[in-house]
Amino acid sequence: MRQHLTSTLATFFTALVSFSLLFLLGLLLWNLDRVVATLERELEVAAFLKPGAQASDILNQIKTWPEVSEARLQTKEEALATLQLDYPYLAQAREFIQNPLPDTIRLRLNDPQAVREVGRRVARLEGVDSVEYGGALTEQLVRVLGGLRVAVNILVLLLLLDTLFSVMGTIRLSIENRREELRVMQLVGATRRFIQGPFVAEGTLLTLAAGLVALGLGVVSYRFLAQALQNLLPFVPVLADGDLARAAGAMLVLAVLLGATGAYLASRANLRETDL
Repeated sequence: MRQHLTSTLATFFTALVSFSLLFLLGLLLWNLDRVVATLERELEVAAFLKPGAQASDILNQIKTWPEVSEARLQTKEEALATLQLDYPYLAQAREFIQNPLPDTIRLRLNDPQAVREVGRRVARLEGVDSVEYGGALTEQLVRVLGGLRVAVNILVLLLLLDTLFSVMGTIRLSIENRREELRVMQLVGATRRFIQGPFVAEGTLLTLAAGLVALGLGVVSYRFLAQALQNLLPFVPVLADGDLARAAGAMLVLAVLLGATGAYLASRANLRETDL
């Protein structure tokens, strides 16, 4: 590796950039998945009832739907009391105005993807004035997340291919620098696999070292971003240390496989070209 230091460093830093981006982008996408899953679990449909509607009959009917996991009635008095907790100054005007809020049926679903269909069914019930749900925001986040996932996967594939070809180029140069030594090894009985061993080890060490440095940079960067996000939005979930450990393990396995595969392919092709 010292004999072709420039090529070695080029491969190391190429792999370092690739693994750093792969690790950090993977963590961010995983975190976005957690955020969307949390939003879906907390998704709630609110059905506002007309004055004089039979709230108990509507509630019992909705409870029989298989898509509904939980349904409850919030009276207009409860709704006003909840609103006063958020806006205390409204309590001062309570004696002077009539409660304008309607009775509301709030329900949660077994499958958050069915929120639009359930919302339409609730809106058609007799006695229901209007329906609101946060499905539109969740659907937009899912679409954005899907687009990001496709873009990141393409970027990751290009970075991994760049790293693979960089490793192959370094191993090819290493073979060229040792051509005479390799020919002598073959003449004294060394097999092709025995000759390939050191080159595979070289490629593996390069990518593994780059992967370890990338993990250090990625973990520090993610924890900094996660802490800043928690300070700004405490309710947003972040990945735990166990999740980071699993991601780190997967990254190291990928680094070893990428380095070993690139070195093996390069050494195999170049040793055949030189009839070794």
